Amino acid sequence: MTMPSGLAAPDNDAPVSPLAWLTLAALLVAGLAWYWFSSYAVPRCDARQTVAAVTDGKFSLHDIKQAGYAWSRKTRGCLATVSTHGKSMQYAYTVARVEGRRTSRIVYDYARPELIQARFGKIAWNGDFAQQAEPIGREALLQAILAGMDGLRGKPLLFPDLGMLLSPRHYREIADVEALAPCREVRPGIQSCRLLVERNDIARRAPTTVSSLSVLQQGDFTFQRSKDGKHWSVTPRFRRELDQAQVQ
Repeated sequence: MTMPSGLAAPDNDAPVSPLAWLTLAALLVAGLAWYWFSSYAVPRCDARQTVAAVTDGKFSLHDIKQAGYAWSRKTRGCLATVSTHGKSMQYAYTVARVEGRRTSRIVYDYARPELIQARFGKIAWNGDFAQQAEPIGREALLQAILAGMDGLRGKPLLFPDLGMLLSPRHYREIADVEALAPCREVRPGIQSCRLLVERNDIARRAPTTVSSLSVLQQGDFTFQRSKDGKHWSVTPRFRRELDQAQVQ
């Protein structure tokens, strides 16, 4: 194909100009800055609206501090102290922005201080929790524990009527699980994980009243990979491991 006179053919092998690289870098930095500063859309631990939502005006929080901010999850872990009857006790909660289809909302939830410290104490470079329960994964590990507990009971211990009022972890027996270190292989296909396990001792006192006492245990739990390599489950030692886990 003949080029019209007076026009030069493009040089596809020419190096990218420094100006183009600078423009690309500026756009990248601007994008990262927008993503980082949008974290302020998640209220601070000590923000007035946060304290009001967490306490509901029923008690006072003191020495409020942020344990960590998982910016990729838009979630802050918060620690504080509560004074009651002349005694001080630790208190913890999370502040998270939950994205919906069209809008987002701020969700406040209370939690065990030990879990908040372990989970938010170290945030990875990508803004997620440092401990990911490798090689199992956080979500797969939690689902394996929940299924294991259902297997011990024969059926899930749930109060579905509470679902409109509380997050699931407050009305199921296994409330939460946090890996304290990467899991280690003890045999081919078998991993041992050091975990903090929060359990709810739940009892129904009346048709509209349920009492719950949270207990935190620490121990080593083993998990086995399925034959197809896609799933994880607790091992037959799960009941013994749960009984041997130390109450914190």
